[in-house]
Amino acid sequence: MAISPSNHSTRKLADQILVKPSLDWTRQIAECPCAPEIKAGMYLLNGDWKLAHETSQDLHTAIGAHWHALVHRHEPDYQNSKYWLRRTGASPVYTRLVEASVEAGREAEVAPQGSWDPVRFTDCFSDPANQSWTLYLDRLELQLLLDHCLEEFS
Repeated sequence: MAISPSNHSTRKLADQILVKPSLDWTRQIAECPCAPEIKAGMYLLNGDWKLAHETSQDLHTAIGAHWHALVHRHEPDYQNSKYWLRRTGASPVYTRLVEASVEAGREAEVAPQGSWDPVRFTDCFSDPANQSWTLYLDRLELQLLLDHCLEEFS
């Protein structure tokens, strides 16, 4: 599929947010002619939890539930995050997260049976000793889910 000008501009905006989040992007995200699944991810990666929450809670899909769960994880409201993660089902990003957890030497905590366990991963956030690797895998999850949405909904 050829990349249309609007798809190209959406990807460019997403890439800019990934490199340097800034509240200056909020208006551009709001005006972006893209799917709400993409907007939810861009808002969250940009640090605008309120707009990410408003956008994701109106999405009644597995992807919407995933974004909604990630918003609550970042608040942090871990119980609410786990509720939404259970509604997500098997996310298309979980395979890569298992690989990353193996690379980080953390598969025992988050993928003990070789499958990503998002609820166990969310539980890891409450322990400050886990901060370094949980932040790394969290950021990767956000990026992977946004990439998936850019491919799926553009």
